[in-house]
Amino acid sequence: MSLPGDDGHILLTTRNINAYYFFHLFGNMAFWLPIYALFFLARRLDFETILLLYAVDTIFQTVLEVPSGVLADRIGRRPILMLGALAQAAGYLLIAFGNGIPLYIVGMALHGTALAFVSGADSAFIYDTLASAGRENEFKKIEGRAYMYNLLGWGAAGLLGGFIAEQSMAAPFILSAITSLLALFVIATGIEPPRQTARTSMRRLAAEALGVLRGNGRVRAIIVFSSILFGLLLVGHKFSQPYLQMAGIDLKLFGVIYFIWLMFAAVSSNHSDRIEQGLGRTLYFFLLPILAGLPFLYWGWRQTVFGAALAVMHQIVWGTLRPQMAGLINTEVAASVRATVLSVAGLGSSLVYVLAAALIGGMADRQGLPTAVLYLGAAMIVIGLVAAVPLIRRNHRPTVNKARLHHPL
Repeated sequence: MSLPGDDGHILLTTRNINAYYFFHLFGNMAFWLPIYALFFLARRLDFETILLLYAVDTIFQTVLEVPSGVLADRIGRRPILMLGALAQAAGYLLIAFGNGIPLYIVGMALHGTALAFVSGADSAFIYDTLASAGRENEFKKIEGRAYMYNLLGWGAAGLLGGFIAEQSMAAPFILSAITSLLALFVIATGIEPPRQTARTSMRRLAAEALGVLRGNGRVRAIIVFSSILFGLLLVGHKFSQPYLQMAGIDLKLFGVIYFIWLMFAAVSSNHSDRIEQGLGRTLYFFLLPILAGLPFLYWGWRQTVFGAALAVMHQIVWGTLRPQMAGLINTEVAASVRATVLSVAGLGSSLVYVLAAALIGGMADRQGLPTAVLYLGAAMIVIGLVAAVPLIRRNHRPTVNKARLHHPL
């Protein structure tokens, strides 16, 4: 939809920014966060089956990550975000009211589909909105604030989820379905931002996105770097609840701890641009793997309450890296394939997660959780620092001519 004139651009920008913030808030109200394993255990599923269900979620997200980005470039960002919110609500309801593994599998598949649909399309939606008003330089600030709303949704809902589950284990999933429908409503009030519309086939769009990755070293470097850190952090997150139990922390406090963690991530996200500028890009990117890995090294050494406190370092990485990654990609990539390239970044994180989960999970079964997280922390620091080197080098080189990115082939 095109809105000519200054008034039209102001209306589009204001409405879309507000819709974007509340979409992230409502769409990420995970009331089920502190109790998801307990919910499935109460339904008489064993741990192996529970891990299989989450593998279904990850597989669907991985397989649909890039196709959903291509679709967003072709038919628009807003419709894809609406479909993602609808799929998420349906998935939660199937899990809440399901009475067998087949329905749980479908519910997790829908949740993975929702994550794939939102990944990339959300950042492209707001960047195109700002670009239409000549406000691209505000993207990192807006994206950081939106991610703060994202984490506030996770934290506030997670804090309440434990108390709600005392009345009904299904209630947290039902409430998350309701807030997902609220997310659908608020993004529906937005306006599809003008952009260079993709008129070529989906296959051609995917080929153009791959051409960008081949020809733009800065984009390739940030995708590799963020995929490694995000993927390994996701693996480590699966060990957080067992670690808290080993540290002797009461189960009732899990929601409070998750809330504190997510609030650290929210504050970091809101100030991500200021943090990156204050440290300088070189120091910033070298510090992230160290901050991500050090808590896991401690978890492998000691299982104490202090280990839970150290995990706020993870939240600084979560909160600051996504806006920086999305900002670099959005400024380097043409609008016609922007959502597709952002989806490739999400695909990379999912692939790292699947590979590392199999390796580290097997190690935890054979040698115990402390040994597994010790190796995870060491790998995160070493591999992350190696991946940061080309990213730092690329950041000191001239920016690629964006005119080439419209037709990389």
